[in-house]
Amino acid sequence: MFGKTKQALTRIGAFTLAVAAPAVFAAEGDVVGGKGIDLTPLTNSVNFGSVLTGILAVAGSLIVLYAGSAGVRWILRMVRGA
Repeated sequence: MFGKTKQALTRIGAFTLAVAAPAVFAAEGDVVGGKGIDLTPLTNSVNFGSVLTGILAVAGSLIVLYAGSAGVRWILRMVRGA
């Protein structure tokens, strides 16, 4: 009996949170002065060329690991089927 009530309250709470959370962050532009946040001191010191190289290196490593594991699974299936 109380399980259904608790589940219903949980769903209502989750729905309320999902509806209310974006409203908190959707404030008018006058709150910050209408200009937005200036992040140029942070972004000027970052070399995006090296960051992009690092991201591509990690992505390449993940692709190689995935292809390797898929190959091992394929070989094991072939050996088991023989």
